[in-house]
Amino acid sequence: MELNYVHSLRCKDELEHFEILPSHTQADIERYIVDVICDSFVKPADEDYVTARLLAQKGMHRAFFWAASQALEKYLKAFLLMRGKAINQKRFDGHPITALHSEACSIVELRSTLDTKPHTAIKINSDVSESIEIFLVDDFIKNVEEHGCPDNRYNAFGVDFNSGLLFALDSYVFSLRKHIGVPPIQNSLSKMEQGLIEAFYSYNPWFTPEQMSFVELPNENFYLTISSAVTTLDYLTGPGAPSCSSFVIKWLDRKMKLPKKIKHALKDNTDVTKNF
Repeated sequence: MELNYVHSLRCKDELEHFEILPSHTQADIERYIVDVICDSFVKPADEDYVTARLLAQKGMHRAFFWAASQALEKYLKAFLLMRGKAINQKRFDGHPITALHSEACSIVELRSTLDTKPHTAIKINSDVSESIEIFLVDDFIKNVEEHGCPDNRYNAFGVDFNSGLLFALDSYVFSLRKHIGVPPIQNSLSKMEQGLIEAFYSYNPWFTPEQMSFVELPNENFYLTISSAVTTLDYLTGPGAPSCSSFVIKWLDRKMKLPKKIKHALKDNTDVTKNF
């Protein structure tokens, strides 16, 4: 399994006296660094990815975005670390998927191969195929970061979901994980309950362990979904907000943590606070 790891660490540039250490010690240092990266980022990302996929299939779309954002953040950090890039810089504080994606794409070999197009083996009924959106890579990243941001853990502004996002996640994860250069995802799933593993493989051509014939979508086991949700907080801070909204927002601001965009509006006295 260790032979599956791919990295370009340059420990001699980072660690004093590294070059004078015995070769087996140098190898141990690199191996343990890679093991920590895999344990801390890749394996948790695999679990988050599987969770996101199952949530999308079960119609829990807000939760899908949160799990998907967590997975992408960890995969991107793993990719950068495997190439000796630092991820503890201030611009990577929080959950900056776009910033991490941009940094990863500065490495030429990655930018040209990241993909979000649905796998060609996926069969979508022609009656609904036009409603399934095909996302460009940058649009996909922006979408996941926006709807999967920490503020939306509490359903602050809802989500807009299209099953095309799930297919885009599959393709992006496959292409990125391939470049991270770690053992197959099956290793991370080995302790999962068999039914969950089968649900994960179903309709997922990227990660099936062998060639399979996929049935047409949608069907009774896999629905294709387009949904949009507007929360009460959206309504209270939108153009059609009721006259009492200012009092509601003031009370909430004193008692709970409001989303950043609303906090900024409160501070800047923009249109959101016109009723205050």
